[in-house]
Amino acid sequence: MSFWVRIEIAPEGRFLIDQAAALPNFASRTARVWSGLPPIFLGDRGCIIGYLFRRASPCGRILDLGAQAVEEVLATRGASLLADYWGGYVAVIENDDGSTDVLRDPSGLLPCYVRRNGASTHLASDTTALIPPGSARIDFETIARTFASMDALGRRTGLAGVQELLPGERLHTAPVGLTTTPLWSPWDHVPRRYRRSFAEDAEALRVTVKEAVGSWSSCFESILLGASGGVDSSIVAAAAMPRTPRLRLLTLVEAGTEGDERRYAEAIAAKLGVPLAARHFELSTVDVTKAVLPHFPLPLALPIFQAIEAIHEEEQRRKPIDAFFSGNGGDNIFCNMHSAAPLADRILARGSPAGAWRTARDLADLTGSPLAEVFRHSWRRLCDRRLPHSIRFDLMGLTPRAAAAAIADEDRHPWLEPPPGVLPGQIAYVAMQARGQKSVELYPRHKKAPQITPLLSQPIAELCLSIPTWHAVRDGRDRAVARAAFAADLPPLVAHRRTKGSPQGFLRRIFEAQLPQALNFLQGGRLVEAGIIDPLFIKRVGDGAWRDDGRDHRILTFCAAEAWVRWWESGDAPRGNAGRSAA
Repeated sequence: MSFWVRIEIAPEGRFLIDQAAALPNFASRTARVWSGLPPIFLGDRGCIIGYLFRRASPCGRILDLGAQAVEEVLATRGASLLADYWGGYVAVIENDDGSTDVLRDPSGLLPCYVRRNGASTHLASDTTALIPPGSARIDFETIARTFASMDALGRRTGLAGVQELLPGERLHTAPVGLTTTPLWSPWDHVPRRYRRSFAEDAEALRVTVKEAVGSWSSCFESILLGASGGVDSSIVAAAAMPRTPRLRLLTLVEAGTEGDERRYAEAIAAKLGVPLAARHFELSTVDVTKAVLPHFPLPLALPIFQAIEAIHEEEQRRKPIDAFFSGNGGDNIFCNMHSAAPLADRILARGSPAGAWRTARDLADLTGSPLAEVFRHSWRRLCDRRLPHSIRFDLMGLTPRAAAAAIADEDRHPWLEPPPGVLPGQIAYVAMQARGQKSVELYPRHKKAPQITPLLSQPIAELCLSIPTWHAVRDGRDRAVARAAFAADLPPLVAHRRTKGSPQGFLRRIFEAQLPQALNFLQGGRLVEAGIIDPLFIKRVGDGAWRDDGRDHRILTFCAAEAWVRWWESGDAPRGNAGRSAA
């Protein structure tokens, strides 16, 4: 079944969506809900849409809540869900005073975007259900932030008037307006003092990941897992396998480059005894002037996703796919950190000098830096520990006006505002978790199988927040706790792998083959017209007066955004799911 939701909230039942177009799955005095999944009803006062699992071990999917649990959910306005359950869901609750609350779970696995339309409030997992292409107004300042840094993104989207309800937030709607409250924060799960050993952390992580990934995998009969042979996707495969006999792996190949990871993918497939398909990227499936996954409310997807979509469609024709699984977010969740922050954390945590010295050596081995350099950067972290998270901006190709908009200190993600007294590595790690939840959503959920990124699940995130950053770099290995947790399940080639694959080789091939079309598409385009892209930057690339410094990737990023803007402004696209769009 499709994993999507659409909600309309209106005072006194003054609804705008024509109910005859699609009957709602749930309706109350002030709210109506459409969904591709059967709701979990909260009596006549609300419902939960999505996948809900029991917190207590063993985890299991919940299809119906008992009377006492429903009463607790209503009494706490959804807060009890965060303590007793987890999953990928949105909860809608009508309160006694006629107001309505909408809660999004902390994993963010079910998207939720909000648009106010007069007295009505509309929410949906797909933005085309909120605004039909052709009537959208673009928020070019947010587009500039998207180019500059993922850390610069908050609730705003690239569509004016549409905001994201962030993971763990509750939206309260009343006749007087909307209020957003964070019910879940990563800072509530960061300890002031660490008590577990490295071995205890590894064992706890193994149990938690196996239960969470296993619970997700039990919801789908046929899963296609993107398997690069990296640590993260391999852990997902190992944790999913016992409950998913129809699991199959897919690795994408750009021969002769670091994008050819077949030997690693073959190793994990052989270890687990699951089928593996290796598919080559095809240049003929990519057009840099075509919108890439445009239903997403930000232009985050590069043209390479056209090639990925073509491969997925071919796999779907071979065998049905109920869900696309991936290890996305693993670097963020498992703390793939290559800075000196873990050493600063260990010093501030008042560990033994021998422990700090060991962490320094671990970082030197991990980064290839001399010990003196590690200590120097750690000292800088110690001196700057009371400063907020420092965002690194990439302003290449932007006009001064766009650069100013990108670095403006507004609409920041609330997780980037740490409480006093936390450690530098904790600040960096929480920023990594926030960044991980901005990973690209694949396809419109009402049309294709959903993308599931199980490593972002709430129990895994909460446990990893309680692990010290210096454990994550133990023995000079990144994601050391995760590697130790699944050492018995992964082949040594994967468990000890230090390299990471990249699609950069295929991106370079796209750039070289379609550069004239790309430059022509950008010159005089909407992003130049709106004062976002510097036209001289485009000209310099076209003249060839540049070195291989990342401008190829930047041009492809600009092309994807230009196509996204035109898609939303032209109206040349299908509309969203249930009912009419709330224009």
